[in-house]
Amino acid sequence: MFHFLNKSLNLQLILLFMLTVWAGWTIFAQMTILPANGTLLLFQFITIIWEWNAVIIRIAVLFLVLTMTIGIIQHFQTHHFSDNRSYMPGVFLLLLLNCGKYLHTLTPALLTLFVMALLMMMYSPNEQAGKMRDRIFAFGLLISFATFQDISAFGLVLFLIMMIALNNVTSFKDNLILVIGLSFPYIWAFAIAFISNGLQAFTQVWRDLTVLAPFKQFTAMRPIEYVTLAVFAIVTILLMIRSKRLLDNKLIVIRQAFNNINMLLISMLLFLWIGIVPLPMALQYLIVPVSIYMSLSVIQKKRCLFVDFLIITLCVLLWL
Repeated sequence: MFHFLNKSLNLQLILLFMLTVWAGWTIFAQMTILPANGTLLLFQFITIIWEWNAVIIRIAVLFLVLTMTIGIIQHFQTHHFSDNRSYMPGVFLLLLLNCGKYLHTLTPALLTLFVMALLMMMYSPNEQAGKMRDRIFAFGLLISFATFQDISAFGLVLFLIMMIALNNVTSFKDNLILVIGLSFPYIWAFAIAFISNGLQAFTQVWRDLTVLAPFKQFTAMRPIEYVTLAVFAIVTILLMIRSKRLLDNKLIVIRQAFNNINMLLISMLLFLWIGIVPLPMALQYLIVPVSIYMSLSVIQKKRCLFVDFLIITLCVLLWL
């Protein structure tokens, strides 16, 4: 089914439109917001705006979802994962967002996914050294603001450090630029809090932060959710292996881009455990790389019904 869908751009666009409408309806008709207690400063500010006028936040969330969809499609095409144009990464991303009910509750994780998509849109391994360092500084600023609303966003810091170390010649200098970019917003926020005598309130937010939610609620999940976690892990590993085999004979820059996706998965898998979002909802941190794996798995010339079965099974379990 998905193999056939991959051959028709018109069908992909139709499905993309339908999934976007589904996402928009969920955002405006069903979305609630995570309580501000135990969250970081920036997310608390978002909850204040939500209480004042929820429509503003709903419109912003729809914009985030559209940007994420465009970003993952652009990343897939820019790095030549497929010889032909394909919108399947966007289709799978929206499919997982909707089936996983990740748009029913606005959490810090969704905003971290948005930053993840921006990084994918902005990153280009073939950039000139000077421009690349400017972008790395911008990455640092962007991720720093993400960590002001989600502690799990520090996984993006690990991801960029690993990516710079493996892909760039002057990795130490580039990582130093990244650290400067990361620290700048914190220094600025600390200075503002100090000048306005709000230092105690600023530090209190970090003391009251809820952490390790996936660990704390792991034993309280429903039986079907344990099955979902197991299937999610199995499907991800199988599709990753299938995708790697497909790209084994591709150019080194394409394999390098695929390795970056693997590092993104590993980084977010490590850091989702320290955050405020419990399982299985925390699986949304992984859906960007998983969407890439799914897209790669259906572009092979030989149709594989087993891949269709895996993807459909995962979507059904996420919905349940």
